[in-house]
Amino acid sequence: MEEKMIEKIAKVLVSQMVEEKLIVRNRMDHYIYAFIIISERFITVTTILIISAILQLFIPTLFFLIFFLSLRQRTGGYHADTFGQCYLFTILTYIAIAKGYIFFQNHFVLWTVMVIISDLIVMTIGTLNHPNMQLNLRELKESKKLARLVILLENSVIVILLIVQINPVCVYFMSSAMILCAMLLCLAKILKQEVE
Repeated sequence: MEEKMIEKIAKVLVSQMVEEKLIVRNRMDHYIYAFIIISERFITVTTILIISAILQLFIPTLFFLIFFLSLRQRTGGYHADTFGQCYLFTILTYIAIAKGYIFFQNHFVLWTVMVIISDLIVMTIGTLNHPNMQLNLRELKESKKLARLVILLENSVIVILLIVQINPVCVYFMSSAMILCAMLLCLAKILKQEVE
């Protein structure tokens, strides 16, 4: 239902842009698709930020989003079939991460093992070529290289923050982003959401 509404709005706006001669008619489908993707991402991120403010976790959540979106953009991984499914899965996953801190603050060794395993998964797989992405061989190779670089940079930031003993909640949220990306890669592999 939300998807149809977003799509209708996109079509109306893009048609208006064609009439105003801001874009060419033969590129309408591309603009509609881009508008839908941007709108869905905006709705999801805004909802997460609202929930984070309610839970008083706004700053750690910002770090989570920066780490997650930077890595996810390069790794790919599981994609739900519809925006509604994706939205629900994303919000529930975020709430689980937000509530998980209470458990994992008392299980640092377990958390560290999870981060190391996630690092190994991302370093091994790099990028999963999902049908929505349709990367060619060169793009896939470049994306794998960038995914590995991003995970190394994110780990470096976390190690530095642990050394200088910055707020452990922020470190937990940052590392949760890396773990989530690795889990999405594994889930996509299991569900065979990959283009060879």
